[in-house]
Amino acid sequence: MKKHIAQDEGYKYIPLDDYENYFYHEDIEVASALLCKGYKLIDIVPHTRTKMTFVFTAHPTITDAVDGFWSNRIDVRPLEFANHRKNLKTRIFSLQKRY
Repeated sequence: MKKHIAQDEGYKYIPLDDYENYFYHEDIEVASALLCKGYKLIDIVPHTRTKMTFVFTAHPTITDAVDGFWSNRIDVRPLEFANHRKNLKTRIFSLQKRY
């Protein structure tokens, strides 16, 4: 799969299977936690009305952050987490209107 996202100079090709340069996840809570930890969200790719893939820039520690989330070892600020989750839901809702 592939995806094109807008940039200042035009569109940038984002492959949806480039695990060396990008990190992909489908859980909104994990995506919210990664945003809280400062990882960069590149795009949200809709597959169906209810299934999305969150695309992040790959980083050597991103899988450790995901493992920390699932093992309850990651520290995030609750209000920041809720705000990121709400913003992601808003973006998903706007994608659903176009889908």
